[in-house]
Amino acid sequence: MTLNDLKTLIGAGELPAAIAATLEYAEKAGMAEVANATTALSARIEQTRKMWNTGQLQFEEYSREHARCTSALLDCVSRLPEHPDRSSAKKMVREDAFKVRMLILLIMGKVLVAGRLLYHWSTGGFNNEYGFACLSVLMPTLAGFLYMVLDDYLKSHKKGVQARRYVSGPLVRFSYLAVAAYMLSLFFLIEARVILALSLASFTAIFTLIESLLGGYVSRVISSFFKND
Repeated sequence: MTLNDLKTLIGAGELPAAIAATLEYAEKAGMAEVANATTALSARIEQTRKMWNTGQLQFEEYSREHARCTSALLDCVSRLPEHPDRSSAKKMVREDAFKVRMLILLIMGKVLVAGRLLYHWSTGGFNNEYGFACLSVLMPTLAGFLYMVLDDYLKSHKKGVQARRYVSGPLVRFSYLAVAAYMLSLFFLIEARVILALSLASFTAIFTLIESLLGGYVSRVISSFFKND
């Protein structure tokens, strides 16, 4: 299937077939944004057809929406490369798989940080003031992550099978690096408290700063995928 073939299908008014072919082409080319836009367009056309078949749309309204969908599909096709780069497709990750990976990384990271904290707490490196101050900053963000995941799961379960969506390679890599930097920063700060004997005020301030900056970015990434509809 070439770009000309896609345009021919669109020109013939075969939008469902054209959308399926465009989505397959975008997946082979590793174009996550185009694949996601095409998936959304497919749902939009299906909804329009249902409304037309049930008499909820007048012919003029149906024609206008069909024209808008055709224009949007042509825009998707225009963003596709002439020759798909199959190596790029390998860098594209399914959104559901990406969410699972991010969740695992966050839980593992938080468990390791909390485990190190409890180790120093039990050996005297942290007293109760430091330990509770650290947990009071560490736990709310984890609770927020888990709430978003649970809310997303419940809504997805209610909606049933969802159309596949993708995340581009650069965003995936950057997100993994951000989570790693976030967790390592917390881990090293805990070690610095023991080695350098940081004051409670300094330790809490730096810990809160890391949670606000790096933790805030990670929260933004997570919320963009585990979003409320």
